[in-house]
Amino acid sequence: MSFDADVIIVGGGLSGLSAGITAVKEGLNVILLERGEYSGAKNVSGGRMYIHALQKLIPDALERAPLERPITKETYEFYCKNKKLIFSFEEKGKKNSYSVLRAKFDRWLASEAESLGLLISYSTLVTNAYRENGGITLETNRGTLRAPLVIDASGVTSVVFRYLGLRNFTPDKWMLGVKEIVKANVSLSEDEGEARTIVGLINGVKGGGFVYTNKDTLSVGMAVTFDSLPKSEVPAKDLVENFREKLGIEGEILEYSAHAIPYYGFKNLQQLYADNLIAVGDSAGFLINDGFTIRGMDLAIASGMIAGLVAKKIVEMKDFTKTNIYYDMLKESFVLKHLELAYSRFELINRGTTLNNYTEILCDLLSDMFTVTEDRKTLIEYALLKLKEKGISLTQAIRDMVSAVK
Repeated sequence: MSFDADVIIVGGGLSGLSAGITAVKEGLNVILLERGEYSGAKNVSGGRMYIHALQKLIPDALERAPLERPITKETYEFYCKNKKLIFSFEEKGKKNSYSVLRAKFDRWLASEAESLGLLISYSTLVTNAYRENGGITLETNRGTLRAPLVIDASGVTSVVFRYLGLRNFTPDKWMLGVKEIVKANVSLSEDEGEARTIVGLINGVKGGGFVYTNKDTLSVGMAVTFDSLPKSEVPAKDLVENFREKLGIEGEILEYSAHAIPYYGFKNLQQLYADNLIAVGDSAGFLINDGFTIRGMDLAIASGMIAGLVAKKIVEMKDFTKTNIYYDMLKESFVLKHLELAYSRFELINRGTTLNNYTEILCDLLSDMFTVTEDRKTLIEYALLKLKEKGISLTQAIRDMVSAVK
């Protein structure tokens, strides 16, 4: 059977474009299928990119890419009913991560890919996939395509894996991401930006919110687990609006988007490869939440680059069952190492009411310490009392503390 390309990539987001750029640089014939009218049209993310992987993909990206602001200030806000705890860390001059607007950034990255020779077919939706004569056939709204190797970069729904019966989805492993882009007068110098992480503002949901400063807008949004939505104090459709109003953020809403995002954690990752098939980025479930950073974009770029290099190896070997090479290279990269490193904190954050319990304990503890009565206790006495009220033993608290710093 003749094939239409060495590799077909499904999805024109960060992981798909990174795979395409890498594979084309390696001399492969590559077709990328993007369901949107342009790259970025269907993408939703918080809007913060750690740039180390991007700089490997495009070494001069900092000079040319449409990045918004370097994040130089981290602010954490915890809400406990009528109490609020806020702390910040600032490091001026830091350029490790940037706020980005994906609609703008992905279009730029797609133009970079096309200038290198990557063929991108826009407005192309994959409607079915099946194995045939040593390859994979993709049925789309614009015709049928065949390739001996497919890279699934279609996002959390992993359409190719799903059509081939290789995905099993459950609501506790997905999050709903909702975001607004709000027009704002940002009173910061152009080399400064702030990332606000906000927990407990909307009661009932498991997850949190964020506010990122862009050049002249704010990215305001929430990411919450699907299984917690029925317990939310507000309907899912009103989450981000209610969140923004509670924060007192006003301005013209320039953009609204909602999307499912992966939330597996290292030990719960689904199948990453099969014969003739590789998953990258969100399709692979690559997202890290370790309490300090929430990351997916650098993992998407890096996994895409690895997939592009693996594609070259497999094409040269002429054995398209050797996709296990992809997993071997992932293990040697930061992608799986960082996912594994973050898992103990990921597990702690997502265990029942852990986050809410400790947040409330800390808020109550501070309230007691700043309140003067005749019956005053030591800090440790207050802490033990609050732990007991929440049904948490000292042993469990110590174990959780160890998990938090591992």
